[in-house]
Amino acid sequence: MNAYSFNKCSISLVVLISTGFLLSQCGNSSAEKSHMDETPVEEEIHYETVKVTASRPTSELNLPGELESYYETDLYPRVSSYVKALHVDIGDQVKKGQVLAELEAPELTANLTEAYSKVKAAEAVYGASKGTFLRVLRTSRTLGAISPVDLDVSRTKAVSDSLAVVAANAHYNSVEQLVSYLKITAPFTGVITDRRLSPGAFVGPGGQNGVPMLKIKQLDRLRLRLAVPEAYLGDIRRGNPVQFSVRSFPNQTFTGHINRIANNVRPETRSELIEIDFQNKYGKLKPGMFASARLPVNSSVQGSLYVPKSAVISTLDRTYVLKLIAGKVVKITVQKGDDSGGQTQIFGDLKPGDIVIRSASEDLADGATVKAQMIN
Repeated sequence: MNAYSFNKCSISLVVLISTGFLLSQCGNSSAEKSHMDETPVEEEIHYETVKVTASRPTSELNLPGELESYYETDLYPRVSSYVKALHVDIGDQVKKGQVLAELEAPELTANLTEAYSKVKAAEAVYGASKGTFLRVLRTSRTLGAISPVDLDVSRTKAVSDSLAVVAANAHYNSVEQLVSYLKITAPFTGVITDRRLSPGAFVGPGGQNGVPMLKIKQLDRLRLRLAVPEAYLGDIRRGNPVQFSVRSFPNQTFTGHINRIANNVRPETRSELIEIDFQNKYGKLKPGMFASARLPVNSSVQGSLYVPKSAVISTLDRTYVLKLIAGKVVKITVQKGDDSGGQTQIFGDLKPGDIVIRSASEDLADGATVKAQMIN
């Protein structure tokens, strides 16, 4: 065998060995892939849970609230008519009694003229019957000149005509009152915050589906409403000072006093509503602003309950946590209090040691069964 033949055989041997190795690897990969495909995948979601804990009592209670105007109202027309003119728009300052809009209703003006004519006609008839009665009365003083029956008839006629005058005046006053409704005036001093209609629009009962013409709010005096948890109601007194702040002025503190207490505990949140009046002289604060109020409380109050901030869900309807009972979700309505160190103070139908979902989700329905994993 020459050198060329030897090298050729060696190359063939190497190719065969390499091919066998690759086939072996492919077989192993296929087997491993088949084995992986047969392994079940864990698709269940485990929710982290924590225990409700009690903390030491606080000497100051932080509560969220919302500023509201002391007076606010929607202005609706009282009679069916058309908008003739609007004298104000959004943002305008108005005084009590100021004419804001004028309406037109030709039929009401015609009715007023007709009612006035009826008053004058009734007064003329009464004047004639009254004069007749007085003449008959004077004549009756002559014995035998007027019979008693004629005297009674003239008296009755005069009384009847006088009552007709009263009725005509009452009708005229009612129509005049309706005509006065064609001018929309400001019920109090404030600011126009909304305008919905324009001149030419039909308004009144059934007009524009009951849309208000204007909205007016008082700005120089505001209300701050707070829901105080039941545990602290013993410390709430009318006249107590309350300090609060708003996001628009984070470095400024405002002070008011408790003016009204509802004297009623809401069963769904176990809290009582209080109101603080604030004299907004310079118009710095606006209705609708969210406020954070601080109320001094007695340190002898029992410890509060705390959960992570992520455990509390706040919606337009309620604020709640997801409590687990025997592996099932139960929505518990709560009232939020102070926030500190990533924990939120809550008040509701809970006690220390209850288990709640750490990162609550609105997708979990009441009564849903979940897998839980306790986090220390």
